Amino acid sequence: MIHRREELYKLVNEIMDQHDLETLMNATLTKIAFIDYLMGVDVMENKRLNSMIDVVNSNRKPNYQLTDFYIRF
Repeated sequence: MIHRREELYKLVNEIMDQHDLETLMNATLTKIAFIDYLMGVDVMENKRLNSMIDVVNSNRKPNYQLTDFYIRF
């Protein structure tokens, strides 16, 4: 799962500038949050995901928040 999460972070970096891939960007960030959930990482404390969301917001202006990706069952 850790390897898959790293690949998803790379994917976010690759598609960040492609505005026609907004749905893929959202799905990828959600997958990262879900993998963190499965590994027992509290999404609200994930500094790396928060930083990635900040970079996406500054490049694309979607105004994502870390709480948008909070997963709890």
